[in-house]
Amino acid sequence: MKKTYLLFTAFIACIFLFTSCKKEEFIVTFNPNGGQGAPITQTFTQKVAQPLMANSFTNDGFAFTGWNTKTDGTGTSYKDEETVIILDHLVLYAQWETTAEIFTVTFHPNGATDGDMEPQQFKEGVSQALSPNGFLFDDYWFSGWNTSSDGKGKSFRNEQIVSVTSDMTLYAQWEITPNTYYITFDANEGEGAMEPQKIIGVGYHKLDSNKFTRTDHIFTGWNTKANGTGTRYGDGASIYMPENRTLYAQWAGIPQPCPGIPNVIDVDGNSYNTVQIGSQCWTRENLKTTKYNTGETILLITDYWQWFDNKDGAMFYYNYNPDYKENYGALYSGYAAYTGNLCPKGWRVPSDEDWNELANTLGGAKKAGYKMKTMSGWHIYWEENSGNGSNESGFTAIPAGVAMDHSFGAMSYETLFWSSTKINDYSGRARRLYGENDELSIKEIYLNGTALSIRCVKD
Repeated sequence: MKKTYLLFTAFIACIFLFTSCKKEEFIVTFNPNGGQGAPITQTFTQKVAQPLMANSFTNDGFAFTGWNTKTDGTGTSYKDEETVIILDHLVLYAQWETTAEIFTVTFHPNGATDGDMEPQQFKEGVSQALSPNGFLFDDYWFSGWNTSSDGKGKSFRNEQIVSVTSDMTLYAQWEITPNTYYITFDANEGEGAMEPQKIIGVGYHKLDSNKFTRTDHIFTGWNTKANGTGTRYGDGASIYMPENRTLYAQWAGIPQPCPGIPNVIDVDGNSYNTVQIGSQCWTRENLKTTKYNTGETILLITDYWQWFDNKDGAMFYYNYNPDYKENYGALYSGYAAYTGNLCPKGWRVPSDEDWNELANTLGGAKKAGYKMKTMSGWHIYWEENSGNGSNESGFTAIPAGVAMDHSFGAMSYETLFWSSTKINDYSGRARRLYGENDELSIKEIYLNGTALSIRCVKD
């Protein structure tokens, strides 16, 4: 037994001796740190000094300067092929120094009496933004930089991104502060307060949004005269300012739903609000039903070839996209409009006589469009906001665009509504609202290949 014990003890001692003498291995990973090439590893034996492998990474425009345990060079540094003893796994990041030339841009105040700017350095071939202007000059405003003090050299915008190829001095350019004007807002029987709007310089400037209110009235825009007979501006419109000006809030009574008929529901279950305009009762939203009031499904056109030469009555979504349905409704072909079954029962597609009565109620066709269009969303081609209306009628016409000649267009610029009055078997009339004017105009439309919006009027 004693002999067995001695043998076992000797065996354990050998194992311990072998384990304690074995050298552990560590991995050093070399990372290119922005250079070209994939990370490389090198194996190091514990407590054995050996050289780091030579760098094989490259970096265009930069020279290799050594290794570091941190990417930004703030850790422990090592030279290329330095002999080291490694005591743990390690990642070494290549360190780079640009070989590009450094250029200096000096900023000159050029007459300014306040402010200070430090010179800015640029690396050759590297684009960056110029420092923002930090100079101030009483009664002048900063208009940019120039390589010549008199502005006859090369010009640069404030904070322009540039690539510099030599040292240079940029001179601040100054212009006399333009005239200052004020817009005064008058509530014109409304309530609330608005500070005068300060306008610097002659040109177009966007009006502050209305903050006035008036009981039982809606705000319909601004006018240079209290009675609305002067120049008219929409809420938030762009206005040309060459002088001080007072703008008067314009008000209209809140449009009311039709008595006893606040809404109407089509055969699809879509609900439409109503509005009483004079003696007529109208829907306030564009029709979006997919069925005639008989329950028959309306053909939905989903591509060009279905559309071509269809004479059976059809409907479209703008750009064939049903996402437009909720806000803009659907577009219907003239053949669908003339079936007599498009609007909910008890309602109809308005005739020429219906449209004429509406226009007369709103002061005539030349003015009616302004009172029918929404206060936002309408544009003309060269200036935003000026195509909007007052919507004081409550008709709430939106620029839903048209489908014509096998294509879609004019959304945000115009909308057309079918009239049920035909000209002949191939053409009919529509009423058009356009961003460029205030008119509810008449337009002759070919039935074939044309789809427009529908509003319904109560029988």
